[in-house]
Amino acid sequence: MKAFNANINYLIVFFLLLPIAAVYADSSINFNTMMTALKTNMEPVIVLTKAAGYVLGFTMVISAIMDLKKIGQSQGGAEGALGGPLFRLALGVALIYYPFTISIGNATLTGSSSIQAYPTGSGGQFEQAKQGAVALIQVIGYVSFIRGFITLGHSTKPGSQAGTVGKGVLYVVGGILAINVVTTMQIVGNTLGIAMF
Repeated sequence: MKAFNANINYLIVFFLLLPIAAVYADSSINFNTMMTALKTNMEPVIVLTKAAGYVLGFTMVISAIMDLKKIGQSQGGAEGALGGPLFRLALGVALIYYPFTISIGNATLTGSSSIQAYPTGSGGQFEQAKQGAVALIQVIGYVSFIRGFITLGHSTKPGSQAGTVGKGVLYVVGGILAINVVTTMQIVGNTLGIAMF
């Protein structure tokens, strides 16, 4: 199973870096052009990630309903076993309402429900490169956010490892901070007294 996960990780990295390799094939391309291509190619990846979140949400809801059905049909009183499927049902519904869930997380952590874009017009030499890096960090944030919900869903099943809930919450919080990386950089800059932009 670990070899399969490693292969999936290599495939994800390959497809994320494929646009950069295609742009790099032209000798007149510089780093800013590569990062601009990365930025424009990250938008479809974000849409794909959101679609995967919807599908995983429906999968969690169906799994929770099936577990609740098994509990309802069992003869023994399994009141203690209701918590796991109900929590998984709530997680699935939160993934189905993915954009609303992200806006709630943004409002909770940063005070604003909208995702800030990188400020343009700073006139810096590496402005395009910074925008590409921000887009890449946002994609990582979306993937981390969904992974957090999956990890929390696995924590509801019997025999889950200790600390799974903490990992899931860390993925969700880290994902929200990475999705809204511009505001996160402003928060860190204000805390340390550094101008980030």
